[in-house]
Amino acid sequence: VTGTWMGSTIVPCTYVPSEGFTQQTLSWSLERDSSTSTIFRRDESGDHILLSKFRGRISVPKQSPGNASLLIEKLEMPDSGHYTCQVIWRSTDYSLITREVTTTVKVVKEVNPPSSSWELPSSLH
Repeated sequence: VTGTWMGSTIVPCTYVPSEGFTQQTLSWSLERDSSTSTIFRRDESGDHILLSKFRGRISVPKQSPGNASLLIEKLEMPDSGHYTCQVIWRSTDYSLITREVTTTVKVVKEVNPPSSSWELPSSLH
C-alpha cells in the first residue's frame, strides 16, 4: 500500500465472520527497522492506541463485522513499514483461532509535476 505524506491510507484487513466464532482481540503492529511494536488493540475493554505518535491518527471500523482495516491519517514518513493485522477468535468450545496478515506501507512525498504540466494535453485542444 502506498500513501502520500500528510494524506491518509487504509491498510486492508478483512475476514468473513463465521457463526460460532467471536472476535476476542484485534491488534495491529508495526515492524520498522527490525523492531516491532503494537500500535492498536481492541478487546472486551475497548480500543487502545498504544503508540502515542498514532493517537488521533488511526482508527478501525467499529460497526462492520469482518472489516478490521486500519485507517491512518496525516501520514508521516516514519509511518512506512510492515503492518500486521492479527485477529483472535474464540469458538463455542472456547478454543482460540489466530489469523494474521502483513501489509507493507510506503509513505511517499508527492512528486512535483514537471514545469511543462500547464500545457493542455493534445486531446483537449
